[in-house]
Parts: sequence; C-alpha cells; structure tokens
Amino acid sequence: MIVWALLISLFNVYSIFCYRYLPEKLSQTYSYNDNNIHNEKIINITNVPHHALIVHGDLYCSGNLIHSKIVLSAASCFRQRNQNPCIVKVGSSSMIGRGQVINVVEIKNHEYFGYSSRMDNDIAMLVLQKHVEFGPNVKKTILVQPDVALRDGVPVKVSGWGSVNVPPNQINKHLQSDMIILNKEECIKYYGNLMTPSNFCAKYPLERRLSDNGGSAVYRNFLVGILSFGATNKEEPFVAVFTNVSYFYRWIMINSHQLLKKYCVKDVNYRSMSLEYVDNINKK
Repeated sequence: MIVWALLISLFNVYSIFCYRYLPEKLSQTYSYNDNNIHNEKIINITNVPHHALIVHGDLYCSGNLIHSKIVLSAASCFRQRNQNPCIVKVGSSSMIGRGQVINVVEIKNHEYFGYSSRMDNDIAMLVLQKHVEFGPNVKKTILVQPDVALRDGVPVKVSGWGSVNVPPNQINKHLQSDMIILNKEECIKYYGNLMTPSNFCAKYPLERRLSDNGGSAVYRNFLVGILSFGATNKEEPFVAVFTNVSYFYRWIMINSHQLLKKYCVKDVNYRSMSLEYVDNINKK
C-alpha cells in the first residue's frame, strides 16, 4: 500500500509538469454573469446525446456514454451500494420521457475512490446488458486526451437532471449550466483537502446549480469533467467540483478494454474508443 501510494504521488507530480493547456491562449476573460456564454437552461438531448439517466434504487444520477455498452459516471453515485437493480436510460430529454432503458450488469468504482478525501478518484464505469442503438439522440462523447488541463477562466457546459428550487417547467427536464473554471489555489480556499490532483472546480450563478452527480462538463465537444459535487452553499461562492477526465484517461481506456473483453469479446471494436493506447501497451 505504501509503495502504491508513493507511485501515485510520483505520477501526480510528473503530470503537473507535463500538462498542456486548452486553449493554447485565452483570448478573453469570462465571467459567469456574461450574457454571451449563457444558453437556455433546458436543452434537448440532441445537444448532448451522450448524456444518460442512471437510476439506482431510489437514487438517480447522470452518466456519459463512452461506448455502446459503457457509461462513465461518478463513484459517489454508488457510495451506498445496495441490492436494488441499476438501470440506464439514454436518448431522452426528460427523466420520464421515452428513451432506451437498459439494465446495468456491472458497476466498477475506482479502486482508490475516497483515498485521500471523499471526493478523490470520484469516477465509475457502468457496463450495460446490451448495446445502445445509436442515432440523433444517442451518441458517444469524445474524451479529452491525457495530460490536458483547462486554463483558468475557461467556460464549460455542464449537464444534469436536478437543480435548486426547480420551477414547474424544469422538473424532470434535461438541464444545462454554464460554469467558469477556477484556479486550483482558489478551489483549495473553498474546499481545502477535498481538492486533489484528480479533480478541479468551477464557479456558477445560483440559478445554474445542478444537484445530481455524474453529469458532463464539456469544452469544445470534449468531455473534460464529471460532476462530483454541486455544492450546497446558500450564499456565494457557488463552486462545483469535477473529476478530471484527462487525469483518468488511461484508467478509462484500460478498464474499458477489460470490461468489454469480459462482456462482449466477439464484437469489441477497440479502435472505436481510441484504444490505440491499450494496443501499444500490449505490444510492449
């Protein structure tokens, strides 16, 4: 355990110095009060066709389709494991609308979820019983590449099902929040040791708060984050914490490879998930 923890620490230090940033240059500074970054709060699933509804017992979360049989979400959604079945619905703009409903056959939380804080390594992978049917309402998301960080002040679009004080016209609807990436030091001021190399934070206005974990943070069509904690402050600052997808890119690739091999050996299309990384490892 000590050796593994040391290796993780060394990797984290190495990653900090090897990150490349998006965008290469920040041409303007954004504020979450800027009108030019706000879209409608209620959005159609065609705008985020990778977004999924996860129902686990009497709880619900968001997820992100990364393969026809795999959904990426937050491990905190499954902190309290129970015997209740878990299902995923894709292709719907509403929690109660029509969509493809598929049972989950395995939930894999990160091995070190909650290792140094309750938000550390907050990532999970769900394996579906059958393949989804792709179409205008159902598509895979594009993962941001490894060792990539977003610059401070960059706007991201975050998706989810729940919000604070939801008006009647927003209940059960697919919601979108515009948030602004914050400097890691500022994140630490708000959340202390809950901030680790595995996550980042972003600021938002109260009316844009999302309350369900697992939703996507997207920048230029790339999945860059997974909502880990939407915050509960009644006064400013309103700051959400996200699992860093780039940080876990290799974990996602390797575990996708293993789970697909376990559940669908005959029809795995590794290349469709950009699994060249895994292939190169196997050749060494």
